[in-house]
Amino acid sequence: MPRKTIAFHRHYQGYTGGHQKVCDYLKHTLACGLYTPTLYLKNDTDDQSSIFNNLADIDYVEQYRPDHADVVFLAGMDWQAYQPFFASEQIKINLVQHVRHGDKAHSLFQFLRHRAIRLCVSDAVKRAIEPFANGPCFTVNMGHDIPNIRLPKRYDLYVLASKQPALGRQLHDWARGMGLRVLIHDSFTQRLDIYHAMAESQVVITLPNKTEGFYLPGIEAMALADWVVVPDCIASREYSLPTANISACELSLVSCQIAILKALKSTMSWTARVNKWRGRKRAASYCLPSEERDYGRILQQLNHIW
Repeated sequence: MPRKTIAFHRHYQGYTGGHQKVCDYLKHTLACGLYTPTLYLKNDTDDQSSIFNNLADIDYVEQYRPDHADVVFLAGMDWQAYQPFFASEQIKINLVQHVRHGDKAHSLFQFLRHRAIRLCVSDAVKRAIEPFANGPCFTVNMGHDIPNIRLPKRYDLYVLASKQPALGRQLHDWARGMGLRVLIHDSFTQRLDIYHAMAESQVVITLPNKTEGFYLPGIEAMALADWVVVPDCIASREYSLPTANISACELSLVSCQIAILKALKSTMSWTARVNKWRGRKRAASYCLPSEERDYGRILQQLNHIW
Protein backbone atom coordinates (compact mmCIF):
# COMPACT_ATOMS: atom_id res chain seq x y z
CA MET A 1 0.00 0.00 0.00
CA PRO A 2 1.54 3.36 -1.02
CA ARG A 3 2.34 5.92 1.64
CA LYS A 4 0.21 9.00 2.04
CA THR A 5 1.62 12.20 0.55
CA ILE A 6 2.38 15.71 1.79
CA ALA A 7 2.41 18.42 -0.90
CA PHE A 8 5.11 21.10 -0.65
CA HIS A 9 5.26 24.29 -2.75
CA ARG A 10 8.19 26.65 -3.24
CA HIS A 11 8.56 29.79 -5.33
CA TYR A 12 12.34 30.16 -5.33
CA GLN A 13 13.79 33.60 -6.10
CA GLY A 14 17.12 33.20 -4.37
CA TYR A 15 18.44 31.79 -1.12
CA THR A 16 16.80 32.85 2.14
CA GLY A 17 16.72 31.37 5.60
CA GLY A 18 13.00 30.72 5.11
CA HIS A 19 13.69 28.59 2.04
CA GLN A 20 16.37 26.71 3.94
CA LYS A 21 13.96 25.80 6.71
CA VAL A 22 11.31 24.52 4.27
CA CYS A 23 14.05 22.44 2.64
CA ASP A 24 14.92 21.02 6.07
CA TYR A 25 11.28 20.06 6.62
CA LEU A 26 11.17 18.32 3.26
CA LYS A 27 14.08 16.19 4.41
CA HIS A 28 12.52 15.66 7.86
CA THR A 29 9.30 14.45 6.24
CA LEU A 30 11.26 11.96 4.17
CA ALA A 31 13.33 10.80 7.14
CA CYS A 32 10.27 10.17 9.31
CA GLY A 33 9.12 7.53 6.83
CA LEU A 34 5.40 8.07 7.37
CA TYR A 35 4.61 10.23 4.36
CA THR A 36 6.04 10.80 0.88
CA PRO A 37 6.78 14.50 0.25
CA THR A 38 5.98 15.92 -3.20
CA LEU A 39 7.49 19.22 -4.32
CA TYR A 40 6.30 21.73 -6.87
CA LEU A 41 9.22 24.09 -7.49
CA LYS A 42 8.87 27.37 -9.36
CA ASN A 43 12.39 28.66 -9.93
CA ASP A 44 12.61 32.32 -10.97
CA THR A 45 16.38 32.53 -10.82
CA ASP A 46 19.34 31.36 -12.88
CA ASP A 47 20.96 30.10 -9.69
CA GLN A 48 21.64 26.46 -10.43
CA SER A 49 22.82 25.93 -6.88
CA SER A 50 19.26 26.22 -5.55
CA ILE A 51 18.91 24.21 -2.37
CA PHE A 52 15.77 22.60 -3.84
CA ASN A 53 17.52 21.18 -6.92
CA ASN A 54 18.09 17.44 -7.11
CA LEU A 55 17.00 16.51 -3.59
CA ALA A 56 17.37 12.77 -3.16
CA ASP A 57 14.14 10.71 -3.03
CA ILE A 58 11.86 13.76 -3.36
CA ASP A 59 8.94 13.33 -5.76
CA TYR A 60 9.07 16.44 -7.98
CA VAL A 61 5.79 17.34 -9.70
CA GLU A 62 5.31 19.53 -12.79
CA GLN A 63 1.99 20.95 -11.60
CA TYR A 64 0.97 22.05 -8.13
CA ARG A 65 -2.03 19.91 -7.28
CA PRO A 66 -2.30 19.82 -3.51
CA ASP A 67 -5.82 18.43 -3.92
CA HIS A 68 -4.16 15.18 -5.03
CA ALA A 69 -2.24 14.93 -1.73
CA ASP A 70 -3.40 13.73 1.67
CA VAL A 71 -1.77 16.62 3.53
CA VAL A 72 -0.58 20.06 2.40
CA PHE A 73 2.48 21.81 3.88
CA LEU A 74 2.34 25.61 3.74
CA ALA A 75 4.87 28.28 4.67
CA GLY A 76 4.77 32.03 4.14
CA MET A 77 2.82 33.03 1.03
CA ASP A 78 2.28 29.41 -0.10
CA TRP A 79 -1.33 30.02 0.97
CA GLN A 80 -1.87 32.05 -2.20
CA ALA A 81 -0.90 29.12 -4.45
CA TYR A 82 -3.09 26.81 -2.37
CA GLN A 83 -6.17 29.05 -2.51
CA PRO A 84 -7.61 27.67 -5.81
CA PHE A 85 -7.50 24.16 -4.30
CA PHE A 86 -8.60 25.12 -0.80
CA ALA A 87 -10.49 22.38 1.02
CA SER A 88 -11.48 22.97 4.62
CA GLU A 89 -11.31 19.26 5.45
CA GLN A 90 -7.76 18.75 4.12
CA ILE A 91 -5.09 18.49 6.80
CA LYS A 92 -2.82 21.52 6.62
CA ILE A 93 0.57 21.93 8.27
CA ASN A 94 1.60 25.59 8.44
CA LEU A 95 5.23 26.44 9.23
CA VAL A 96 5.34 29.91 10.85
CA GLN A 97 8.78 31.53 11.02
CA HIS A 98 8.15 35.11 12.15
CA VAL A 99 6.22 37.04 14.79
CA ARG A 100 4.88 39.32 12.04
CA HIS A 101 2.26 36.65 11.22
CA GLY A 102 0.50 37.88 14.37
CA ASP A 103 0.46 41.50 13.19
CA LYS A 104 -3.05 42.40 11.99
CA ALA A 105 -1.59 44.93 9.56
CA HIS A 106 0.60 42.34 7.81
CA SER A 107 -0.57 40.42 4.74
CA LEU A 108 0.32 37.09 6.38
CA PHE A 109 -2.16 37.65 9.23
CA GLN A 110 -5.19 36.83 7.05
CA PHE A 111 -4.14 33.18 6.72
CA LEU A 112 -4.40 32.52 10.45
CA ARG A 113 -8.18 32.28 10.13
CA HIS A 114 -7.82 29.01 8.22
CA ARG A 115 -7.62 25.89 10.34
CA ALA A 116 -4.11 24.41 10.31
CA ILE A 117 -1.60 22.65 12.54
CA ARG A 118 0.94 25.38 13.07
CA LEU A 119 4.62 24.71 13.66
CA CYS A 120 6.23 27.76 15.28
CA VAL A 121 10.00 28.08 15.11
CA SER A 122 10.15 29.67 18.57
CA ASP A 123 8.03 30.34 21.64
CA ALA A 124 8.02 34.02 20.64
CA VAL A 125 6.30 33.15 17.37
CA LYS A 126 3.80 30.91 19.14
CA ARG A 127 2.90 33.66 21.60
CA ALA A 128 2.45 36.12 18.71
CA ILE A 129 0.04 34.00 16.67
CA GLU A 130 -1.77 31.72 19.12
CA PRO A 131 -4.48 34.25 20.11
CA PHE A 132 -5.50 34.53 16.45
CA ALA A 133 -4.74 31.08 15.03
CA ASN A 134 -7.45 28.63 14.01
CA GLY A 135 -6.06 25.29 15.08
CA PRO A 136 -3.36 23.96 17.41
CA CYS A 137 0.04 25.65 17.65
CA PHE A 138 3.27 23.84 18.52
CA THR A 139 6.77 25.14 19.12
CA VAL A 140 9.39 23.19 17.19
CA ASN A 141 12.63 24.98 17.99
CA MET A 142 14.62 25.88 14.91
CA GLY A 143 17.37 23.39 14.18
CA HIS A 144 20.63 24.14 12.47
CA ASP A 145 23.94 22.50 11.72
CA ILE A 146 26.64 24.74 13.22
CA PRO A 147 30.15 23.55 12.38
CA ASN A 148 32.77 23.13 15.07
CA ILE A 149 35.32 25.74 13.92
CA ARG A 150 38.19 26.80 16.19
CA LEU A 151 40.58 29.43 14.82
CA PRO A 152 43.18 31.83 16.28
CA LYS A 153 41.69 35.17 17.26
CA ARG A 154 42.46 37.85 14.66
CA TYR A 155 39.80 40.40 15.64
CA ASP A 156 38.60 42.06 18.80
CA LEU A 157 35.19 42.67 17.21
CA TYR A 158 33.19 41.30 14.31
CA VAL A 159 30.11 43.25 13.18
CA LEU A 160 27.49 41.26 11.27
CA ALA A 161 25.36 44.02 9.78
CA SER A 162 23.72 42.72 6.61
CA LYS A 163 20.31 43.65 8.07
CA GLN A 164 21.46 46.96 9.60
CA PRO A 165 24.30 48.21 7.34
CA ALA A 166 24.19 51.88 8.37
CA LEU A 167 24.35 51.10 12.09
CA GLY A 168 26.99 48.47 11.42
CA ARG A 169 29.26 50.92 9.63
CA GLN A 170 28.88 53.39 12.50
CA LEU A 171 29.96 50.72 14.96
CA HIS A 172 32.85 49.69 12.71
CA ASP A 173 34.18 53.23 12.44
CA TRP A 174 33.79 53.81 16.19
CA ALA A 175 35.61 50.57 17.04
CA ARG A 176 38.48 51.39 14.67
CA GLY A 177 38.73 54.81 16.32
CA MET A 178 39.06 52.99 19.65
CA GLY A 179 42.04 51.09 18.28
CA LEU A 180 40.20 47.76 18.09
CA ARG A 181 40.86 45.14 15.43
CA VAL A 182 37.47 45.02 13.73
CA LEU A 183 35.86 43.23 10.79
CA ILE A 184 32.45 44.03 9.29
CA HIS A 185 30.11 42.31 6.85
CA ASP A 186 27.38 44.76 5.85
CA SER A 187 25.94 42.93 2.83
CA PHE A 188 25.14 39.35 1.87
CA THR A 189 28.05 37.10 2.85
CA GLN A 190 28.53 33.38 2.37
CA ARG A 191 27.69 31.44 5.51
CA LEU A 192 31.11 29.80 5.81
CA ASP A 193 32.82 33.22 5.70
CA ILE A 194 30.54 34.36 8.52
CA TYR A 195 31.40 31.29 10.57
CA HIS A 196 35.12 31.92 10.11
CA ALA A 197 34.73 35.58 11.08
CA MET A 198 32.87 34.60 14.26
CA ALA A 199 35.46 31.99 15.19
CA GLU A 200 38.29 34.49 14.66
CA SER A 201 36.73 37.14 16.91
CA GLN A 202 36.65 37.71 20.63
CA VAL A 203 33.36 39.59 20.51
CA VAL A 204 30.65 39.45 17.85
CA ILE A 205 27.75 41.85 17.52
CA THR A 206 24.93 40.66 15.26
CA LEU A 207 22.40 43.28 14.17
CA PRO A 208 18.89 41.90 13.57
CA ASN A 209 15.71 43.45 12.29
CA LYS A 210 13.64 45.10 15.00
CA THR A 211 11.65 41.87 15.34
CA GLU A 212 12.55 38.35 14.27
CA GLY A 213 10.74 35.04 14.44
CA PHE A 214 13.96 33.23 15.14
CA TYR A 215 17.39 34.86 15.01
CA LEU A 216 20.02 32.27 14.25
CA PRO A 217 23.22 34.41 14.08
CA GLY A 218 23.06 34.97 17.83
CA ILE A 219 23.16 31.23 18.46
CA GLU A 220 25.89 30.70 15.87
CA ALA A 221 28.05 33.33 17.54
CA MET A 222 27.49 31.77 20.97
CA ALA A 223 28.95 28.57 19.56
CA LEU A 224 31.88 30.08 17.67
CA ALA A 225 33.02 33.32 19.36
CA ASP A 226 34.07 34.15 22.90
CA TRP A 227 31.12 36.50 23.42
CA VAL A 228 28.15 37.80 21.42
CA VAL A 229 26.02 40.92 21.72
CA VAL A 230 22.53 40.67 20.24
CA PRO A 231 20.22 43.69 20.31
CA ASP A 232 16.79 42.58 21.48
CA CYS A 233 14.59 41.32 18.62
CA ILE A 234 12.02 39.42 20.75
CA ALA A 235 13.07 35.98 19.51
CA SER A 236 16.58 36.45 20.92
CA ARG A 237 15.18 36.51 24.47
CA GLU A 238 14.83 32.73 24.40
CA TYR A 239 18.57 32.17 24.40
CA SER A 240 19.91 35.39 25.94
CA LEU A 241 20.72 33.69 29.22
CA PRO A 242 22.47 35.64 32.01
CA THR A 243 24.88 32.75 32.64
CA ALA A 244 25.99 32.28 29.00
CA ASN A 245 28.40 34.14 26.72
CA ILE A 246 25.75 36.52 25.43
CA SER A 247 24.38 39.93 26.31
CA ALA A 248 21.47 41.99 25.04
CA CYS A 249 21.02 45.68 24.39
CA GLU A 250 18.77 48.08 22.51
CA LEU A 251 19.08 48.47 18.76
CA SER A 252 20.79 51.86 18.95
CA LEU A 253 24.32 53.12 18.45
CA VAL A 254 24.99 54.13 22.06
CA SER A 255 23.44 51.00 23.55
CA CYS A 256 25.47 48.79 21.20
CA GLN A 257 28.68 50.65 22.02
CA ILE A 258 28.15 50.22 25.77
CA ALA A 259 27.32 46.52 25.33
CA ILE A 260 30.42 45.91 23.18
CA LEU A 261 32.73 47.51 25.75
CA LYS A 262 31.18 45.40 28.53
CA ALA A 263 31.52 42.28 26.39
CA LEU A 264 35.20 42.92 25.72
CA LYS A 265 35.72 43.26 29.47
CA SER A 266 33.66 40.10 30.13
CA THR A 267 35.92 37.97 27.93
CA MET A 268 38.78 38.73 30.32
CA SER A 269 36.89 37.74 33.48
CA TRP A 270 37.47 34.49 35.35
CA THR A 271 33.89 33.35 34.62
CA ALA A 272 34.26 33.79 30.83
CA ARG A 273 35.29 30.19 30.22
CA VAL A 274 32.28 28.81 32.11
CA ASN A 275 29.89 31.18 30.33
CA LYS A 276 31.37 30.19 26.99
CA TRP A 277 30.84 26.49 27.78
CA ARG A 278 27.23 27.15 28.78
CA GLY A 279 26.65 29.18 25.63
CA ARG A 280 28.00 26.43 23.39
CA LYS A 281 25.87 23.85 25.19
CA ARG A 282 22.78 26.02 24.67
CA ALA A 283 23.62 26.56 21.00
CA ALA A 284 24.07 22.82 20.49
CA SER A 285 20.48 22.22 21.62
CA TYR A 286 19.21 23.99 18.48
CA CYS A 287 20.07 21.09 16.20
CA LEU A 288 18.44 19.46 13.20
CA PRO A 289 18.02 16.02 14.87
CA SER A 290 15.95 17.61 17.66
CA GLU A 291 13.85 19.51 15.13
CA GLU A 292 13.31 16.32 13.11
CA ARG A 293 12.36 14.35 16.25
CA ASP A 294 9.80 16.92 17.44
CA TYR A 295 8.26 17.24 13.96
CA GLY A 296 8.16 13.46 13.61
CA ARG A 297 6.14 13.16 16.82
CA ILE A 298 3.57 15.55 15.36
CA LEU A 299 3.40 13.58 12.11
CA GLN A 300 2.78 10.39 14.07
CA GLN A 301 -0.27 11.99 15.73
CA LEU A 302 -1.42 14.04 12.74
CA ASN A 303 -4.93 12.64 12.38
CA HIS A 304 -5.53 12.78 16.13
CA ILE A 305 -4.27 16.39 16.37
CA TRP A 306 -6.35 17.50 13.39
